[in-house]
Amino acid sequence: MNSLNTASPCKEAVEYSFSMAAGLYDRYARHHRIIAKRLIDFAHPDAAAGSILEIGCGTGILTEKLLDRFPASYVTALDISPRMVEQCNSKLNHSGRLSFLVTDAEEYCRIGHRYDLVVSSCSLQWIHDRRGLAQSIYAMLEAGGMCLMAIPLRGMLHELVESCSCGARSVMRQLDLDTGEEWIARFENSGMDILSTSVENISCLYDHPLEVLKAIRGIGAGINQSSAFLKPGGMKKMTEYYSRHFEVADSGKVSSTYRILYFLGKRM
Repeated sequence: MNSLNTASPCKEAVEYSFSMAAGLYDRYARHHRIIAKRLIDFAHPDAAAGSILEIGCGTGILTEKLLDRFPASYVTALDISPRMVEQCNSKLNHSGRLSFLVTDAEEYCRIGHRYDLVVSSCSLQWIHDRRGLAQSIYAMLEAGGMCLMAIPLRGMLHELVESCSCGARSVMRQLDLDTGEEWIARFENSGMDILSTSVENISCLYDHPLEVLKAIRGIGAGINQSSAFLKPGGMKKMTEYYSRHFEVADSGKVSSTYRILYFLGKRM
């Protein structure tokens, strides 16, 4: 059996993949709607942000919640994919409190604009220089400003990973994910005061393992979690293993799980 391996895709591949998925994203983003709602609930009850930067706005699932949660705020929504921004703009740019940036988050965060709140849901896993980004985010915060993040962790989609490895006995290139401890240490080392953290598993149910693969591709995240390496026989073995080991009792469905760090920090 070949071992699993990890890689961080180039930014051009990330932009292309998410742009191609922009029209389908909302149909398949079941995990992301749950995570965005939970992230808003994780915000400090006394938080009042005049200026907000959202890193990786996608089609606006979290953006809409930010506008509702912070009614006196102005949101700058950033994404590397122009088509994702177009989708977000078409849905939400009617309030007068929203503007967009099509750019690379790592480059933009180094510029030094200041915000009261920097927020992101399920996008920091695509960052290459993660320590540098944590330092840049801290530097961007106004005094008393906050950082609110939902970050996918190592162990995400463990059902699919195990089914490919043990069922199909094939290599599956995974996204290079970190632990919660590694992310928290980066923000602590930047100087940020850690107010609250939580690691949670967010599971959704699907009728069949192939629906899990379809959903991953549907949100544009199939850059490395591709099933293209599986030949028909391997695909059959993978789905059989998945159904046998990860079917949820009395449901006839299989689970697909995101492991998420919710993080709230503050610049004192």
